[in-house]
Amino acid sequence: MGMKKFYLLTAVVLALCFVASVSLAGEKVKGAKLFNGKDLTGWKLRNPDGRQSWSVVDGVLVNETSHDKPGTDICTVKKFGDCKLHIEFNVPKGGNSGVYLQGLYEVQVADSPGPRLGPGMCGAIYGKIVPSVNVCKPAGEWQSFDIMFRQARVNESGDVVEKARITVMQNGKKIIDNKEIDGKTGGALPGKEGQPGPLMLQGNHSSIQYRNIMLRPISRSIPDKIKKAKAKPARKKAVLKTLKPVKSK
Repeated sequence: MGMKKFYLLTAVVLALCFVASVSLAGEKVKGAKLFNGKDLTGWKLRNPDGRQSWSVVDGVLVNETSHDKPGTDICTVKKFGDCKLHIEFNVPKGGNSGVYLQGLYEVQVADSPGPRLGPGMCGAIYGKIVPSVNVCKPAGEWQSFDIMFRQARVNESGDVVEKARITVMQNGKKIIDNKEIDGKTGGALPGKEGQPGPLMLQGNHSSIQYRNIMLRPISRSIPDKIKKAKAKPARKKAVLKTLKPVKSK
């Protein structure tokens, strides 16, 4: 291959890599805004007869509770399967809440100072999975979760054949890496695993604030297509035979 063609090919490859990286970077932030920052459109109380403790203040979803005025959980009207979720929260000193994926699996939100680890700390899958590290900020500071969730797989009878899996990043650091969730956590909505469900925010324990709630569904068909492609190596050979070598000058 001549030097001109070599440099041209290198430039093309670098350009394609740049475009791909920009596309992937942009893909991370795409998603549906589950909270519009103005009102509670798209949300409903878990218990319709419960006290409305949720409101919107300066673009923030606020839950206010007290010993004599308990709150209630709030859920999205829409239901979701496999997804990526970004959510920011501000927990007060001694506060406690939770982010329930499909209304079934709680990612704990709590004031968890110090390096100690446990199944009830902030970022834990409550009672199931302990984070690998404590990266919590002090109470009263904004924090974030970035979650990759794969719902449980079930057979035709509705029995779970593959458990739900989850990866959690808190404040930009990975604390749970593609772990199986062994069944529903405490306080979950009634319902079976392996079916789309709402995002639920716990509101019956303490006051809490949330903002910038973004969710992007993930297509379940992509892994199946990849498996099928890998299962047919003969097609790759056929493609290779059609390629012609480039003559160098």
